Amino acid sequence: MSRGKYLSLEEARNSGKLDQFAKEHPSEADRKRFERLLEAMAKGVLEEKETSQPDHDDGSSETRTRKGTS
Repeated sequence: MSRGKYLSLEEARNSGKLDQFAKEHPSEADRKRFERLLEAMAKGVLEEKETSQPDHDDGSSETRTRKGTS
């Protein structure tokens, strides 16, 4: 891999230089907002509501068989 002006994320991951990548690509985002979003995604909660209902998800593959094929 030839290196250009900046280290790419793939190159940084493969070479263990994520700190260098972070220095070259400073974040302009709201860190606290991102962390809240990430935590909500990990817990399956969005705006204090669950994103899925366990009662309806248990034992269902959510697939249907086409008519005339069974």
